[in-house]
Amino acid sequence: MPLQLHRVSSNLEFNDLVQCVCESYASPLNRLWRLFRHDPSPAGFIELRDRLIREFRADAHACWLTVVDTDIGDKVVGAALWNTYTENPYPVFEEHPVEAEWWPEGVKEADRLNLETFIEATDLGKLTYEACGFVYAGTNYLEGAKRNASPEWKDLERDMGTPIHMYRMWRPAGGKWVEGETQLPWEEKD
Repeated sequence: MPLQLHRVSSNLEFNDLVQCVCESYASPLNRLWRLFRHDPSPAGFIELRDRLIREFRADAHACWLTVVDTDIGDKVVGAALWNTYTENPYPVFEEHPVEAEWWPEGVKEADRLNLETFIEATDLGKLTYEACGFVYAGTNYLEGAKRNASPEWKDLERDMGTPIHMYRMWRPAGGKWVEGETQLPWEEKD
């Protein structure tokens, strides 16, 4: 299975990219993806593709990467969106110089720029990120409870299995992490 890393440049590439992402988040089901990003109908696929293109074109810091398998007709078998900032894009959260959604190539770029990296991880992703030098930084929960919820809302809560959680992960600049020695950005400095 010869794999090739490719930087996305054409809007036409988003059909295969979105197909890959939708398939990967469908099994096992990533409930956050389903809730925030994708209606699984054909119309939902088109809406998602067009939205991702618009977001990509509007963000000068965005870089979509795909991995294609050349043995099966250059099928996209992996994709990642990286947003790389050399200055803090969040005025309130000074500890976030780089935010990323999955890919080792993005870690290489963060290392090249000597930047720390923050990501969000699913249950499966957490183990992968820890193996790549990321440190668990906390868990976020999305609660579905709503006062006087409609039947449709209750159906959505049941289908999504709320509360939904995801993990915050951090990797120091250069990946140099020593337990008990490396200062974590969310801990008070001595």
